[in-house]
Amino acid sequence: MKILIIGGDKRLVSLKQILNDNNFNVETSYLNSNDENLKSLNDFDIIFLPIPFSKNNFLNAPFYPNKITTENIFSSLKNFKGIIIGGFDKNSEETLKNMNLNFKNILKDEKFTLINAIITAEGTIEKLIHESEESLFELKVCITGYGRVSKALARRLKPLCKELVVYNNPSINFVYAQIDNIKVRNIEHFKDEGKNFNVIINTIPSLIIDKKVLDTLDKNTLIMDLASLPGGVNFEYAKEKGIITHHYLGVPGKVSSKSAANAIFNYFKDELK
Repeated sequence: MKILIIGGDKRLVSLKQILNDNNFNVETSYLNSNDENLKSLNDFDIIFLPIPFSKNNFLNAPFYPNKITTENIFSSLKNFKGIIIGGFDKNSEETLKNMNLNFKNILKDEKFTLINAIITAEGTIEKLIHESEESLFELKVCITGYGRVSKALARRLKPLCKELVVYNNPSINFVYAQIDNIKVRNIEHFKDEGKNFNVIINTIPSLIIDKKVLDTLDKNTLIMDLASLPGGVNFEYAKEKGIITHHYLGVPGKVSSKSAANAIFNYFKDELK
């Protein structure tokens, strides 16, 4: 079986090593600065694409010096007969379907996304400790949203900080927060209450921290946005206000690449069964 890895962050660098250690024949394109351009794709049985696949319509390939458009990748894949594995948004998934390609969206696998959420939570806490000038036990923290990442993060962060409040829509996740014994408030209250926190962590991929919210915040407030592009913060206005923001994406590839790569490899093995 021949495998090609196209682009990707440290997770796919680690995945290459894991695949090699398990005696798979692996080649790469756009993964490292010295990689060649795309090979003849039908020489391969499996293609791994990045997680997420793209950023602003370019291949997610942080270690390759040039930008590669997603259109270029789709064009190269049009006659591929093997299996494609990657992390795709709705638009990319629709394109792959329309091309009648055999693809697996790893972001729809419950086990993988749970492991991903745990690693993201751990990495976020590490980042928060590094970026804050105060100890966690002195910080009042709020999290907007209560999806997979927020659940994993809130459960780990609650014992460490002075106060933790989750803001979410009245929904099943609102109930889950209550079951987890996490203080939860309707998201409608956030615009008036965000000013009460030292740290705001957003996980909702829509504009939550807008100009009105930013105008109420102390300039020493630390904002961490974990939401996918374009995020949930008016970053330009926050910069004007002198408020520190971090759009912290692809966390598993930054803090625990080997564990994240193992999760991808285990998914791959399950798909081969």
